[in-house]
Amino acid sequence: MKLFIPTETHPDETRVAASVDVIKKLVAKGIEVTVQAGAGDASRMPDGAFEDAGAKVGPASSANDADIILRVRRPEPETAKTYKKGAVVLATMDPYGAEDDVKAMA
Repeated sequence: MKLFIPTETHPDETRVAASVDVIKKLVAKGIEVTVQAGAGDASRMPDGAFEDAGAKVGPASSANDADIILRVRRPEPETAKTYKKGAVVLATMDPYGAEDDVKAMA
Protein backbone atom coordinates (compact mmCIF):
# COMPACT_ATOMS: atom_id res chain seq x y z
CA MET A 1 0.00 0.00 0.00
CA LYS A 2 1.34 3.41 -0.96
CA LEU A 3 0.70 6.53 1.09
CA PHE A 4 1.63 10.03 -0.06
CA ILE A 5 1.98 13.14 2.11
CA PRO A 6 2.01 16.34 0.03
CA THR A 7 3.11 19.84 0.83
CA GLU A 8 0.11 21.82 2.04
CA THR A 9 -0.84 24.56 -0.40
CA HIS A 10 -3.12 26.80 1.66
CA PRO A 11 -1.18 30.03 2.36
CA ASP A 12 -1.90 29.92 6.11
CA GLU A 13 -1.08 26.23 6.58
CA THR A 14 2.30 25.45 8.14
CA ARG A 15 1.60 21.90 9.28
CA VAL A 16 2.51 18.64 7.61
CA ALA A 17 0.03 15.75 7.80
CA ALA A 18 2.27 13.30 9.69
CA SER A 19 5.09 13.54 12.16
CA VAL A 20 8.29 11.55 11.95
CA ASP A 21 7.02 9.25 14.72
CA VAL A 22 3.81 8.52 12.79
CA ILE A 23 5.80 7.76 9.66
CA LYS A 24 7.96 5.28 11.58
CA LYS A 25 4.80 3.46 12.71
CA LEU A 26 3.31 3.41 9.21
CA VAL A 27 6.52 2.06 7.69
CA ALA A 28 6.72 -0.59 10.43
CA LYS A 29 3.26 -1.76 9.31
CA GLY A 30 4.56 -2.24 5.78
CA ILE A 31 3.11 0.92 4.25
CA GLU A 32 5.26 2.55 1.58
CA VAL A 33 5.33 6.23 2.58
CA THR A 34 6.43 9.04 0.27
CA VAL A 35 6.62 12.62 1.50
CA GLN A 36 6.70 15.46 -1.00
CA ALA A 37 10.05 17.22 -0.98
CA GLY A 38 9.81 20.24 1.30
CA ALA A 39 6.48 19.21 2.85
CA GLY A 40 7.80 19.62 6.38
CA ASP A 41 9.82 22.80 5.86
CA ALA A 42 7.20 25.13 7.40
CA SER A 43 6.98 22.77 10.39
CA ARG A 44 10.76 22.66 10.77
CA MET A 45 10.85 18.99 9.75
CA PRO A 46 13.51 18.56 7.07
CA ASP A 47 13.31 15.95 4.33
CA GLY A 48 16.15 14.03 5.97
CA ALA A 49 14.08 13.44 9.10
CA PHE A 50 11.37 11.78 7.02
CA GLU A 51 13.97 9.68 5.21
CA ASP A 52 15.50 8.64 8.54
CA ALA A 53 12.01 7.50 9.59
CA GLY A 54 11.82 5.23 6.53
CA ALA A 55 9.89 7.39 4.08
CA LYS A 56 10.92 8.24 0.55
CA VAL A 57 11.04 11.90 -0.43
CA GLY A 58 9.68 12.67 -3.88
CA PRO A 59 7.91 15.13 -6.17
CA ALA A 60 4.22 16.07 -6.11
CA SER A 61 3.66 13.63 -8.97
CA SER A 62 4.24 10.78 -6.49
CA ALA A 63 0.58 11.27 -5.56
CA ASN A 64 -0.48 9.92 -8.96
CA ASP A 65 -0.12 6.28 -7.93
CA ALA A 66 -0.71 6.52 -4.17
CA ASP A 67 -3.51 4.49 -2.60
CA ILE A 68 -3.86 6.98 0.25
CA ILE A 69 -3.26 10.73 0.28
CA LEU A 70 -2.76 12.12 3.78
CA ARG A 71 -3.24 15.89 4.03
CA VAL A 72 -4.04 18.48 6.68
CA ARG A 73 -6.61 20.28 4.47
CA ARG A 74 -8.67 19.06 1.51
CA PRO A 75 -6.96 19.39 -1.86
CA GLU A 76 -7.97 21.94 -4.44
CA PRO A 77 -10.16 20.41 -7.18
CA GLU A 78 -7.35 20.68 -9.75
CA THR A 79 -5.01 18.78 -7.45
CA ALA A 80 -7.57 16.11 -6.59
CA LYS A 81 -8.01 15.38 -10.31
CA THR A 82 -4.39 14.20 -10.44
CA TYR A 83 -4.95 11.52 -7.80
CA LYS A 84 -5.42 7.91 -8.80
CA LYS A 85 -9.05 6.90 -9.25
CA GLY A 86 -10.17 5.22 -6.05
CA ALA A 87 -7.46 6.77 -3.88
CA VAL A 88 -8.54 7.55 -0.34
CA VAL A 89 -8.01 11.16 0.73
CA LEU A 90 -7.66 11.61 4.48
CA ALA A 91 -7.88 15.30 5.33
CA THR A 92 -9.99 17.88 7.09
CA MET A 93 -12.57 18.43 4.37
CA ASP A 94 -14.21 21.56 5.82
CA PRO A 95 -17.16 21.17 3.44
CA TYR A 96 -19.28 24.12 4.52
CA GLY A 97 -19.26 26.63 1.72
CA ALA A 98 -17.14 24.29 -0.40
CA GLU A 99 -19.70 21.60 -1.17
CA ASP A 100 -18.87 21.65 -4.89
CA ASP A 101 -15.18 21.07 -4.20
CA VAL A 102 -15.98 18.09 -1.97
CA LYS A 103 -18.43 16.64 -4.52
CA ALA A 104 -15.80 16.95 -7.24
CA MET A 105 -13.61 14.55 -5.26
CA ALA A 106 -16.26 11.81 -5.17
